[in-house]
Amino acid sequence: MRKRHWKNRKNRPCPDCGKMLTYTRKDSFDRAVGNNSVCKSCAQSDRTLAIDTIEKMKQPKSTQHKKKISKSITNWWEERKDETKWQTLNPNN
Repeated sequence: MRKRHWKNRKNRPCPDCGKMLTYTRKDSFDRAVGNNSVCKSCAQSDRTLAIDTIEKMKQPKSTQHKKKISKSITNWWEERKDETKWQTLNPNN
């Protein structure tokens, strides 16, 4: 297979901050241009909402919520126990 040269196509500016992004492969460069992707620092700065959500999830759960979780896990294990009974039955009985 013949090598294709593409000088000057391996660098492009970040659309948000203008930082120069360098690519080593042509397909990565083409994908980034097509998706209009940003640099890592700009992508990380867009995660403020997600980080706030994660912090909210770290807060202690209410007792009502804990009871619902416990009930659902108990039901799940009961269903598993019933399934294993049917699977372990001997068909020769």
